[in-house]
Amino acid sequence: MSITNRIISIIAFLVAFASLSSCAMPMKIVGDIPAPEDTVTAFFDSICAGDFNESDQFLSGMSLSMKKNVEGVFAQKLYDYLVKSYKYAINGKVNCDQLDADCKVDFTYLDFNLLSEDLKTKSTKLGKKYIAESKEGYVEEKDGSIKLTDVGAEKIAAEALDELMSTPEKYCSTNTFNVTLKYGGGKWLICLSDDLFEAICGGFDSEN
Repeated sequence: MSITNRIISIIAFLVAFASLSSCAMPMKIVGDIPAPEDTVTAFFDSICAGDFNESDQFLSGMSLSMKKNVEGVFAQKLYDYLVKSYKYAINGKVNCDQLDADCKVDFTYLDFNLLSEDLKTKSTKLGKKYIAESKEGYVEEKDGSIKLTDVGAEKIAAEALDELMSTPEKYCSTNTFNVTLKYGGGKWLICLSDDLFEAICGGFDSEN
């Protein structure tokens, strides 16, 4: 075989191999990659359990770890009710295209936007009541009048929240989010969208 013919044969082989690699072989390779739905399930299970350190393992370039920022009796109660409200369901199938995947997820959460006005109204009502009663541990006399202390105001907000949470479904929202994943380093990672991040935070936009 001449050098020219050999080169032609090698080129023909490489072209055929490249064609095979782009069509048939990835199906076999992808078959050996863990199912992306396992990552989606593990991520949302950890979210619903309030284990944000665990959920961070499934995220690409982002961290939740919200609990480290929780301080005070009211904030702790709000956080606990938020985590308790979480529910999710994978809506349809997880679509996988080689090293990219996506799926729809229905996610339920305590929506602070729905809660805020009623919480303000309930807290104000309790505050006025406790001032009128000069309730110990909530008020102080200052400049000749009875006023709520900072601690008292926080305790009142926590009590108001407890009362409102007797019907938590009234303050919950359920939205459908598109969850995208990328495969790399031997595992699937979730690319968390701003909308889903805000829902996990109770619908609160941290930039506003």
